[in-house]
Amino acid sequence: MKISNETKIGALTVIAVALLIIGFNLLKGNNLFSRSKTLYAIYDNVSGLAPANPVEVNGLKIGSVNGLTVSNGNVNKIMVRLTIQPGFEIPQNSVARIVSADLLGSKAIVIDFGSASEYLQDDDTIQSAPGSSLTSNLMSDLKPLSGKIQNTLVSLDTVLNDFHASLNNQTRNNLQSSIAELNTTMKNLSGVSAQLDHLIKNLNDFTGNLTSNNDTITQILDNTRKVTADIAASDLKGTIQEMHETIGALGQVISKMDSSNGSLGMLINDKTLYQNLESSTRNLNLLMEDLRLNPRRYVHFSLFGKKTKAQPLPADTLK
Repeated sequence: MKISNETKIGALTVIAVALLIIGFNLLKGNNLFSRSKTLYAIYDNVSGLAPANPVEVNGLKIGSVNGLTVSNGNVNKIMVRLTIQPGFEIPQNSVARIVSADLLGSKAIVIDFGSASEYLQDDDTIQSAPGSSLTSNLMSDLKPLSGKIQNTLVSLDTVLNDFHASLNNQTRNNLQSSIAELNTTMKNLSGVSAQLDHLIKNLNDFTGNLTSNNDTITQILDNTRKVTADIAASDLKGTIQEMHETIGALGQVISKMDSSNGSLGMLINDKTLYQNLESSTRNLNLLMEDLRLNPRRYVHFSLFGKKTKAQPLPADTLK
């Protein structure tokens, strides 16, 4: 069977109206698909409260405000209709309070659970309490703090007066001197801080150089390790023993030289031998000098038979 266009348009219109009604109720906080509970609360002032504002218990949202009306024509009594989600049982002696939800002025209803064993039923009226705001709560919290601050200021003023009275000229001069010394100390600390910064910079440069030469340092350490390993593997004890024996032999030789035993010891310690050697050396020098000056005295060779006159030795040679 063919469905006409008019039927299609009518069906779409009904669906659209139904979705509009459902969305409007959801925005107001009503859930059409669950069996919620309706409660009523009466207040003298509901400033800032509006439909869809939350209903909370210990910070948990359990419902919303469904509407606000005048109770029995009395404008001083405003009846607020609350929609409570299924599954929440509220004791009969519970209290509903209007509070500020945030700093922007939004309101919410907070229910303080009572201790009764019986629970509120649908369309019952819950007890209400005067509303409070963040400003009033803040002021109530600051009121005792304000008194403490005033007492503290009075005590501080008394202390300052006593302190000012105790400041004589000498004390003021001492304070001025202390402040001047403190200023000098701060300047010195500033200089030390600059030097410390320079030292840290040098240390950073040094560590940077160590990092850049890490391979070289590693190679040096490896070479040192190899050298120490070679020394440990060598016969160091035997070498030291041979050095001891060599030093002992050298000591015996020096001892013999010192005791005039042997040719070298006699040469070193015998003064007569030294003088004889010195005399022989001087005579040898005279002979060599005479040979240089008078060679014909020792070698006779002449083509013409002429005899050369002998030359005397220089005076310094005879010394």
